[in-house]
Amino acid sequence: MVRKLLRVLLALLALLLLLLIGLRVAAALREGEAAPPPQTSLVSTPYGKVAVALSGPPAGRRVMLVHGTAAWSGFWKDVAAHLAERGYRVIAVDLPPFGWSDHDPQARYDRVTQAARLAAVLQSAGGDGAILVGHSFGAGPATELALRHKDRVGALILVDAALGELDRGQDSGTASAMRVRPIAEITTSASVTNPAAIGPLLRSMIARKEQAGAWLEVLRQPMRREGTTSAYAAWLPHLFEWRAGELSRTREGLKSIAVPVAVVWGEADTVTPIDQGRNIATLTRARSIRTLPGVGHIPHIEDPAAFLAALDASIASVEVPVENDGGRN
Repeated sequence: MVRKLLRVLLALLALLLLLLIGLRVAAALREGEAAPPPQTSLVSTPYGKVAVALSGPPAGRRVMLVHGTAAWSGFWKDVAAHLAERGYRVIAVDLPPFGWSDHDPQARYDRVTQAARLAAVLQSAGGDGAILVGHSFGAGPATELALRHKDRVGALILVDAALGELDRGQDSGTASAMRVRPIAEITTSASVTNPAAIGPLLRSMIARKEQAGAWLEVLRQPMRREGTTSAYAAWLPHLFEWRAGELSRTREGLKSIAVPVAVVWGEADTVTPIDQGRNIATLTRARSIRTLPGVGHIPHIEDPAAFLAALDASIASVEVPVENDGGRN
């Protein structure tokens, strides 16, 4: 009886392994030649080329939009159009390895390096004092940029920021597991780059589930590039790790931010719950925190009108000159 049960378990494990291998092979077959949108340009940085979508008048104040996990500049298209109409020079980036940016063969996707990439993009765009808008996981590099390259940044707006557990001091077991490349490759091909899984993953992050459908094809576009699954797998450990030296992972680091900060958060966010937003607002002495009722982790696709109103008000709050601030609350 025990031997029979053991044979059944081994057979099930073999089937599972075959399924996972099949998913990885399918991911490789899906990936090939894919062309970026015509408005995409590539900016050279010390760590490879970064894809950007520029819009708005060249003389307008710079606003840099930094997306979250597995997204790209196309996820900001409506926000970018809105800001461009208001006269801002919008710089929507594809944070590597996502979107149309170079896949880094050395997998340098830590926040310090990502911040250096963003700083190089801002330098190429001309003008200092840019307003950074960082969403979800992209808020980490944006915050790191505000801490390390103060001359480039005029203000920071954090949208449902996934900064991670502050002052954790050690990696999670998941981060260690994801550094085993076959595990990361199979995990990525079964989830993030799997067309059958993208819809459920996106809906799990938002409160207004019906909004997911319109964005699935946008999300998938750059995933058709050759090497996408391998590049995402190389990035995956950074989603879970705690890395010493990254200022944006510490309370003291957030307290030391010198530029004006505003916070926008979905009240129904289950990925980064609203208490995290309030804590970040307190630590950064944010000039404002605007919460959106009934909205989850991705406000700009769930309730565009409410998000744009909150973003406009947040920009107005951080554009007040420091001497007229009256003390950041």
